[in-house]
Amino acid sequence: MTKIVVISKKDQTILKETQAPKIQISQPSIIQLELKPEDIQSIHRVGNQCVITLKNGQKIVIDHFYTDDFGSENSLVLHSGPAQFELVEMDVDGKTISYRSVNEFMQPLSSTQLNQAATPVQATEVASEDDGSPSLLKAGLAILGAEAVYLLAFDKEDDKSSSDDKTPPSTPTGSFDIDGKIVTGKAEAGATVYIVDAKGNIIGQSKADADGNYTITLNEAITDGNRVILYAKDQAGNSSQATILTGSKDTIAPDSANAQVDESGKFVSGLAEAGAKIYVYAADGITLLGGPVIAASDGNFSISLSDSLQAGETAKVIVEDKAGNKSEAQTVEMGKDTLRPDQPKIEVNKAGTELVGTAEPNSTIQILDANSQVIATTTADANGQFKITLNPALSDSNKVTIIVVDDAGNQSTPLSVTAGTDNTPPVAPTATMNADGTEVTGSAEVGAKIIIKNSAGNTLGTATVGDDGLYTVKLSSAITDKNVVQITATDASGNISKSTQLVGTKDTIAPSVPTLPTVYDDRDTTKLTIKQGESTQDSTPSFEGKGEANATITIYKNGIAVASVKADASGKWLYTPESDLADGKYSYSFTQTDVAGNTSAKSSAFEFTVDTATAAKTSLLFLSDELHDQASLLTDDNSVFDILAQQSVLSFSLNSETSSFISDQQIDLNDLLSKSEPNIALDGITDESSNLNTSVNPVSDVTEVSNTELQTPWGALDLLDQSLNVLPLY
Repeated sequence: MTKIVVISKKDQTILKETQAPKIQISQPSIIQLELKPEDIQSIHRVGNQCVITLKNGQKIVIDHFYTDDFGSENSLVLHSGPAQFELVEMDVDGKTISYRSVNEFMQPLSSTQLNQAATPVQATEVASEDDGSPSLLKAGLAILGAEAVYLLAFDKEDDKSSSDDKTPPSTPTGSFDIDGKIVTGKAEAGATVYIVDAKGNIIGQSKADADGNYTITLNEAITDGNRVILYAKDQAGNSSQATILTGSKDTIAPDSANAQVDESGKFVSGLAEAGAKIYVYAADGITLLGGPVIAASDGNFSISLSDSLQAGETAKVIVEDKAGNKSEAQTVEMGKDTLRPDQPKIEVNKAGTELVGTAEPNSTIQILDANSQVIATTTADANGQFKITLNPALSDSNKVTIIVVDDAGNQSTPLSVTAGTDNTPPVAPTATMNADGTEVTGSAEVGAKIIIKNSAGNTLGTATVGDDGLYTVKLSSAITDKNVVQITATDASGNISKSTQLVGTKDTIAPSVPTLPTVYDDRDTTKLTIKQGESTQDSTPSFEGKGEANATITIYKNGIAVASVKADASGKWLYTPESDLADGKYSYSFTQTDVAGNTSAKSSAFEFTVDTATAAKTSLLFLSDELHDQASLLTDDNSVFDILAQQSVLSFSLNSETSSFISDQQIDLNDLLSKSEPNIALDGITDESSNLNTSVNPVSDVTEVSNTELQTPWGALDLLDQSLNVLPLY
């Protein structure tokens, strides 16, 4: 339903606040509707009624809107947002001509100005008066609580000035003392500084001295978040911009604790104001038994007592807030339930004849009149539900109080009730988000306002639940990538439901840049790793990489996409070129595209060279000198052995004692290679089974060992130095 505020044109007091579909006007008024122009389907006149039809089908009827009895016409204003008001201009038949922004009459107040404690507000120039500016006062009333900021639009006399001096004085500064009773600050020298309360009454004034200093002492302190307006007026009658001052001193005592003693008599626990200090005193109210402890953010506390309470003994629990205000004492007793039940959740019909609600199961519900006399009672059922018929019916002048009494006699905090009272929150709305995260649909209480906020608390969209109980909200920004929103429903009485959470499932975040894969020479059963920048004889090397689960990996060869493969559920992917790579240098890079279609940036390049023409050499220096019984005959710390051989036996003659050749020695080369360290690169000399490569020349190149002269049965050898340069033969 739409909120309607009726404001008197005579004294700017609020006459009525309602969400009823039909209201009646009894004096010249401004009728404010919580609507935007685009919410309205039509406005027309039926007799003396103004009938407003909304696009959602709702109708609002303002009875006695068109009449000459008042001597002044009524005005219809739309409140479309914080400090945003449009005056509805209509012809004699009630048809809308235009929506005129109040900005044409005055500078509007922003939501920041409405909420901050000290914010300048534009003051309208007025005729010189000794008691302040009426237009300013009305603007001030708007700042202090009334939402009728647009009142200036209806007071043309306020726009007149009798002075030639049109320059307003500078905005005064001001601040309260710690008690909220003295205001000091600076203003234009000689200007009069006024302080105005929420009712428009001037509660203090002072003239700034030659240095612009002023001091105002108030009769009553401004405390507990109450606000006043501060402005200055020069001798020509020009009013400055206004500043809001907020009394920050906290003088309100916290509610008493809701606590009880445990079965051992050693602990007192319960609920109190969050952040407050909790003390437990003996029955005398003087002897401290425990505390202080600080109540948690949810109000929970627990105190260990210095002396346990015995059966029937009592203690007193005191709550002290951060300002030092202390609550009334709650008495707790060992062995007795002293926890107060919660206030009931109730709804009273508009006729004021029936009250339904929920409370603590099996508790007693009492209705008390203005004299605290019980006039009706009932018992909540096992589910806590109850209903009471009221006679006489409730009205604005006939109010009652409802309390809940549990089996132990504990009473809830009294709740004041009038006709139409509703403090029962709606059921949490159902909600579904579309795939793009731009729209939320669902169901909730008819007429409730749906509000959707992101994790930062910013409102992304609102809607009113239709008569069918359904709603649709277009979000101002999409919710994606597992971000969450909270959806609440607020009923006509301002009760807010529990929130429903939705998570944006659309993935718009690109995956990370792929890490470079491991590249292998896998011609043989033993896979050899090809390192960055190395050469390989494998013309179809294999690539093994890791990416995002189920992502598609695009493979670029020398900057051109040549293939794509899909990663498995663990992110592993494999690739081997479909055809042999020609000898030459290659640069491979990679991107990955996730299942939502987001593509990463390209990786750095993995570079290698394919060279199938040159046979690799294997140095016997790196063969094991421990695993073979003849290894000592072949290796030396200062030697390098290189073999390019087809034969399977390495033969030579050596005298181990004199370093002269006295006998032939033979070592099975395959046996030697098979017993080498597993990380030795044997490419070019053996195949997967450590068999000698038959594609190389059938000769052996052996380096000199110390000064030993080597001979072999198959003839002369080339002697190589450490750099594998050929040395002259001995």
